[in-house]
Amino acid sequence: MTQPIDAYPARARTPLRSSNLQLTLRAFLDGGTFTVSEVAHRTGLSRPTAQLAVQELASAGWLSTVDATGEGGARTGRPANAYQLRPESGHVLGIDMGAHKALVLVSDLAGNIVAEKRCEVQPSWTFQRRLTQLDETVEAALQDVGLTPDDIESVAIATPGVVDHDSRVTYAPAIPEWEGIDMRTHMREVFGLDAHVYNDMQLAAVAEHWCGAGREASDVVYVHVGRRIGTGLLIGGKPHRGRDGAAGEIGLWRALPWEGAFDELVGEDSADALSEAGQGDAVQRLFERAKLGDAAAAERIDQFTRRLVTGIAPVIVTINPELVIIGGGISAAGEAIRQPIDRRMPGETAFPPRVVCSLLGDRSSAIGAMRMALNRAEEALFDSIDTRTSR
Repeated sequence: MTQPIDAYPARARTPLRSSNLQLTLRAFLDGGTFTVSEVAHRTGLSRPTAQLAVQELASAGWLSTVDATGEGGARTGRPANAYQLRPESGHVLGIDMGAHKALVLVSDLAGNIVAEKRCEVQPSWTFQRRLTQLDETVEAALQDVGLTPDDIESVAIATPGVVDHDSRVTYAPAIPEWEGIDMRTHMREVFGLDAHVYNDMQLAAVAEHWCGAGREASDVVYVHVGRRIGTGLLIGGKPHRGRDGAAGEIGLWRALPWEGAFDELVGEDSADALSEAGQGDAVQRLFERAKLGDAAAAERIDQFTRRLVTGIAPVIVTINPELVIIGGGISAAGEAIRQPIDRRMPGETAFPPRVVCSLLGDRSSAIGAMRMALNRAEEALFDSIDTRTSR
């Protein structure tokens, strides 16, 4: 791990100087390779001030120097140095602990995934067996890239159910024995890591906003459609959790017309749609039959989209989002499911949102967890830049 910035107190630290360091570090956390002049332009700092900030960050080990001309580039006079974030300067874990899988992503601080480990789990497993599998998957992911828990800056975990603001699962009908699970304490005891836990649908929405179908939208409703149907909300580009962490948990609405809807949709393929991969396969088979003229398949699709839109309409009217993202197994149908949902929206509201399908598939919640872990790692980095006027 790199040294804290304060390990290099060559000059008295002032609030303004700390702010300059934060601005400069933020420019590199967003990705890219920049000369001092480019850093000054991106941050609005003067060139001498940018030079000082870059030098201090490089001394602390956060930045590395590269030749700005590039390999084989033309050279006229003394080449300028450029700087980039050192990929090995820190890493985070983004984890999706779902009903059917444990997926662990290891990312550097620039958001590059350097390791990925997945294993299948069963909804019927005891919580002890599920946590044991999670531990083994985390260990395998770290071993793949030669890291230890000491190399990890931050951890975020996505999981089904309602998760309160203390990272405790308070409601989890999709996973037996999962209600009351405290994965934050578990990760601290097993790995010595401080983890934060969130609802998986909320983090899927975060992922789509960051690098998926929702990159240009601030107010988003993510709808996961599979054997489990749920939503995640973004308001102003940030996940909306609500007082108890239950915001967007449509499954808590007792009048919801979704009970058994997915099983009725896939019909005879329902028994095969137990895993997330199986859900996508079952959906594709159904839509292929409808495309070939199977009237019964087409009718099931029509009835399902009607029930789906009826269920999310109250959320759409309340949030007035720019975008609805369809994820989960149903997104395997692509335009064949997007179009009928889109056509029904104007019948529910005078201000229908745009409807798109997820671009991230079943990795969305893990990627969202990775983004939240990166956010917390960045906050910790900025906190390490001492804002006191002197030591």
